Amino acid sequence: MDHINYLPRIIISNTHSFKDANDCLNQIIGPHELIDTAIKQPLDFKFKGKQYNSIITGELVYGKDLIFKTNQHDNMHYYCITRPKSGTPIFKKDRHTFHATQNDAAIVSPNEKFEIFLEKDCIQSFTSISKPLLENTLSNIISKPILEPIYFENTMFGDNDKVSSWWNLVETFMSSEHQNHFNPLFHEIRSDLEHIIIKSLLLAQPHNYSHEIYKKYSDQDPEYFKIALDYIHHNICDPIDIDDLESITGISRKILARIFKKKLNITLQSYIRYYRLQCIYNELLKSNKDANITNIALKWGISHLGRFSVEYKKRFGESPSNTIKRK
Repeated sequence: MDHINYLPRIIISNTHSFKDANDCLNQIIGPHELIDTAIKQPLDFKFKGKQYNSIITGELVYGKDLIFKTNQHDNMHYYCITRPKSGTPIFKKDRHTFHATQNDAAIVSPNEKFEIFLEKDCIQSFTSISKPLLENTLSNIISKPILEPIYFENTMFGDNDKVSSWWNLVETFMSSEHQNHFNPLFHEIRSDLEHIIIKSLLLAQPHNYSHEIYKKYSDQDPEYFKIALDYIHHNICDPIDIDDLESITGISRKILARIFKKKLNITLQSYIRYYRLQCIYNELLKSNKDANITNIALKWGISHLGRFSVEYKKRFGESPSNTIKRK
């Protein structure tokens, strides 16, 4: 297979136009507004970065004093991390203020509403991670759907050993990508490395699901619950009947329903649908752009394609065709 298919997408913008700057920011962040606080200063916007499937990294400069403001009606598309090389971006959110510095980066979630006050000399090392991929990774960790938005603690303290190790991991990934730019094997496993980076972030930086992760690794699940999950995971391509689960576990459907609700906060049938969608999402992320979405859906046991499209978009915030385009 031609390695060119695996190369990251280069994103470069050098402009004095607010419209062009907004177009670039829409790609790497999502809906927003730029407020000019120094009209006499010309805009000297620069962004140079790369998109690796669902992660974007680069250097961001505005070249003038201004305010970045999130859209009140539409959420951002990415979790964004700012670690300035120079300058100190000031974030204002819900009457609270926090800063991003060279040592202590700032992370914001797509659903958060905030303003960033930026000065002319500010140069930001910038990382954004797509909302569907981060939520899907967390869902895999805790083995349940993400029903509420993920909110990180906004400051990533550099003296936290876990955070420091995470930055080292990101830098290793970036340097490895550069050294193996034309190595097809490296690009085959790059999506796996991205998942490791995202999983490590979820383990390193506190957020509102951190207690779920702790619970996942500290609780002992009943054996019949593990058997039921294992059966679902290994037979997800086929129709799964509750009678089969009763037979394989030796437990009544009433007790099975109760344990799924207790452990995963979801009904048994909903979990089967959720896991099937997740398998399709994972395959689409790794598929070529010309892959047949219908065949992939049917392979994983989808019988109603119209309902599949609706449920997929509700689960991942994008259509199957948009997922595969990000490859």
